[in-house]
Amino acid sequence: MVNRIRIGAARLGGALALAAVATLACAADAPQSPEPYFAHSDFAGLALSPSGKYVGALVPVRGRLALAVLELDTRTPKPVARVDGEDIRWFAWANDDRLVFTTIDLQAGLGEQRVGGLYAVNRDGSDFRIIDGPGGRYTRFHSTLDDGSSDILATANDRNADFPDLVRVNTVTGRANLITFERPGDSVAWVADRAGVARGVVTVEKGTIQRSWWRPAADAKWQLIGEYRYGEPGIVPVAFDGDGSMIVASNIGRDTAALYRFDAAKNAPGELLAAHPHVDLTSGLVYDRRAKRIVGLRYEGARPGYAWFDDEWARIAASVDKALPGRHHDLSRGGNRLLIRSSSDVDPGAWHLYDLDARRLEFVAAERKAITPEAMPRREPVRYPARDGLEIPAYVTLPPGREAKALPLVLYVHGGPWVRGATWHWRDEPAFLAAQGYAVLEPEFRGSTGFGRRLFQAGWKQWGRAMQDDLLDGIDWLAKRGTIDPSRVCIMGASYGGYAVMMGLARDPERYRCGINYLGVTDIMLMFDVTWSDMSDTDFLRYNAKELIGDPERDAAQFRATSPLANAAKVRAPVLMAYGGADRRVPVVHGERMRDALMNNGVRVDWVVYGDEGHGFLREANRFDFYGRVAKFLGEHLKP
Repeated sequence: MVNRIRIGAARLGGALALAAVATLACAADAPQSPEPYFAHSDFAGLALSPSGKYVGALVPVRGRLALAVLELDTRTPKPVARVDGEDIRWFAWANDDRLVFTTIDLQAGLGEQRVGGLYAVNRDGSDFRIIDGPGGRYTRFHSTLDDGSSDILATANDRNADFPDLVRVNTVTGRANLITFERPGDSVAWVADRAGVARGVVTVEKGTIQRSWWRPAADAKWQLIGEYRYGEPGIVPVAFDGDGSMIVASNIGRDTAALYRFDAAKNAPGELLAAHPHVDLTSGLVYDRRAKRIVGLRYEGARPGYAWFDDEWARIAASVDKALPGRHHDLSRGGNRLLIRSSSDVDPGAWHLYDLDARRLEFVAAERKAITPEAMPRREPVRYPARDGLEIPAYVTLPPGREAKALPLVLYVHGGPWVRGATWHWRDEPAFLAAQGYAVLEPEFRGSTGFGRRLFQAGWKQWGRAMQDDLLDGIDWLAKRGTIDPSRVCIMGASYGGYAVMMGLARDPERYRCGINYLGVTDIMLMFDVTWSDMSDTDFLRYNAKELIGDPERDAAQFRATSPLANAAKVRAPVLMAYGGADRRVPVVHGERMRDALMNNGVRVDWVVYGDEGHGFLREANRFDFYGRVAKFLGEHLKP
């Protein structure tokens, strides 16, 4: 593996020279081809060094993403590392002289992806170190430290493949020291203080019992904060402030989780730091290394925003908002410089540098140069009532330049389903679909997370039932507004979303003209029975899934009633189905059995398998092909 790393061997071709980066001319219309939307980003990430003297960047070199560093005072770019046959997917500054990074092959399908390794290199390209190669013991980078050393924290699975430990790694020597030898149970989430001491942890038992722990120092015994059954209100360690106090998230006594400073004397949440009426706050804290304290919070509401606890940061953020209006700004500071990632619902993102002393703002790079914001569709956050009174958050994306009246609709159902599906930011799929002339509705149906406990728990054991009702209620709500033509609706989704597509076509055949299912579950019982899935021997299926979906024995009748395969004879609308041949989350047998059942009943099935892909399509050629098929399929079935 060592000989695959090229230190200082790549030419940047001026990619980071600020004066050489030009903006693209505005297009009159949104592009119709899939390529601009689904190509990999031109720039995958930038980050300031702690001092603010240098900026690291992932830049395209010979068709691959390489790591480069720009010295800001001299504007001199320096290539740092390039990996033959792979892309550098992520990096961070350990200190002002040392960077850590991971790799991935963006030109291989997901089925060929391996666990990325962890590497380190100096900012001048010297002292490269393989900390752990692909498929090794470190499952992921955890955090950097405040002590100025080259050390980092990482999670390791030496002692248990399922429940990681926390180790402190010297990125120069590669030596790792276990810092969680005494752990209070099967750990799933570690929280360290700013000195690198593991002082918070969440453990699980049989998937359904969660315990939160903390300790005041490295040599102290772990103290139980609380024990909670899955889905119950609880307290979870989140972070430590510079003074050693712990920040926790809790939804005890409220629907949405809020952030508190932990009261150790009472073993309970203390001072309220931030709360939101509609979304859970469990992360997003902004830590200032210079001030050595938490100064704010980034939250993802209907639109993203910040809550600042520091007057200086609030003033800086206000000045950035004034200079770049109508956008969201992610801010990071190093010395007297600010790195800004500016984005919106119509712009995938661009980076700027702000010199705080000179008050000078400079454009650095666009994340996707082929996307012209002026031609992109706006995204409207909405909330509509379900038939039982539950409020459903959602996003509506409308075709640019078209009257929002009686439009054909693509109802896009997110996967998971126990995740948040969408945000206000630009997204490739709805932007592409709207460019074809369709309205797009993305509902956060019951069972979705991030919007409070009530919405999440309302979806338990509701696959094919109330979760489907929420989708229909969204269609009806848009139809009453006059935005869409309810007779021209196509339902689309991946993974769980693919399940909802097939179940919608079977349960409510009169409501949909067509369906697009990719990577979708078609038989609930098969989820529990198939032995070659990556979930087949997990506590999730043994315990959690029985609460969230149902028990294969006690709820067998419900499974039959809500499995698309068992109801294939009810499907009448044409369907596009796409699967990954190497998918271990939803093996292709789900699609094959459903395809055969539909075709035996005379239903049109457009079928495609990407043999080198797993649970998602990573290769650009496959993404271009799939979304080209989507555009053609929708054009046949939704256009008047």
